[in-house]
Amino acid sequence: MSAIEEGLLRALMRDGCQILEEFFKQHVPDCAQQRRDGERHYRQRPLRVHSVLGKFSLWRDYFYNGKQGRAPLDEQLGLEDGNTPGLQRLMSRAGAMSGSFELASEDLRVYSGLEVPGRSIQRMASVIGPEVQSWLQERPASIPEPAPDVMYVSYDGTGVPTTKSETVNRKGKQPDGSSKGREVKLGCVFTQLRTVKGEPPDRDPDSTTYVTSFDESVDFGGIIRREANLRGMASAGKVVVLGDGAPWIWEVARVNFPDAVWILDLYHAFEHVNDLAALIYPGESADKGHARKWRKWLKADKIDRFIKVVSELADVQKDKKEDILKALQYFKKNRDRMLYASFRKKGYFVGSGVVEAGCKTVVGKRTKQSGMFWHVDGAQNVLSTRCAVLGRLFDAYWVQHRAA
Repeated sequence: MSAIEEGLLRALMRDGCQILEEFFKQHVPDCAQQRRDGERHYRQRPLRVHSVLGKFSLWRDYFYNGKQGRAPLDEQLGLEDGNTPGLQRLMSRAGAMSGSFELASEDLRVYSGLEVPGRSIQRMASVIGPEVQSWLQERPASIPEPAPDVMYVSYDGTGVPTTKSETVNRKGKQPDGSSKGREVKLGCVFTQLRTVKGEPPDRDPDSTTYVTSFDESVDFGGIIRREANLRGMASAGKVVVLGDGAPWIWEVARVNFPDAVWILDLYHAFEHVNDLAALIYPGESADKGHARKWRKWLKADKIDRFIKVVSELADVQKDKKEDILKALQYFKKNRDRMLYASFRKKGYFVGSGVVEAGCKTVVGKRTKQSGMFWHVDGAQNVLSTRCAVLGRLFDAYWVQHRAA
């Protein structure tokens, strides 16, 4: 049965290519009148076209001005580097979702029987990626009905290994102060299915959309705000910003989401509690003793009690006072974002797990493979397409692309 299936598929693809080739032989328009001044006109110039059915030959009018050539029919058919729009779609998706461009080539061969070199997929990513990114930012707004009770906005930064040319004069975490990569910022917007007072929130698993950017935080703020607006932020009952304690997170929130509820990720807060307990009580297990007790205080809205007790301990431990007070600043600065019992009572999420997972699934799985070093533009092209696919917007982009 397997041999019959494979044989029939190859025969159907071969016959389909023959049908396309014969069709265009009979229906190719005469483009002679489109010749521009200074151009030479060549009739029946052949092109080997690669489609989802395989390869076929296309004969069309070709114009050359001594520096560059053009074929009007190629533009009309949406051909790019000799590839049809249907194949471009497969190439761009595979290039973004497979582990590498070479693996994308192998996936296309296995799943569709098409022989497409990895280098061709990489070139296609450089063409489609910027178009997808532009469309994601300019697409029509999608306002859900009914409007969500709560919309969540969450964002974080993660590193992408880059070529040396991308890290010149940039500070990093290497021993010599240099950087071996660039930070890309990932943002996500999602909603929950219901908000019932006193009950855990129920996240809508199909509601998450993503944006990525290598821009500085001040520019990224506009990007994530635009995504929230496209998702219907204005109609949401409440907007919640979830993030860790990095200062840029809350500066972006201050400028772009001033009326939102700001919540510091509970597990980042727990990590700082554990570190502070280890500083004051070295050797004590984080699963027992003061760290455990203080975590319970945070979960119960006893942040003020925690700050008071630790401040008193700092006065007692003179040799560690400076370090303790420095660590305590994290909790003082984020005090209003750590009212976890109150947030949970209102039915809000208190963890930034969605964007944390996104840093791994959207960014890490594709750009942090062994031996990879990216140019920023190349990484952005791939990540934009991954955002579209994982946010269930990729098909909508191609519907618009076909219409154009």
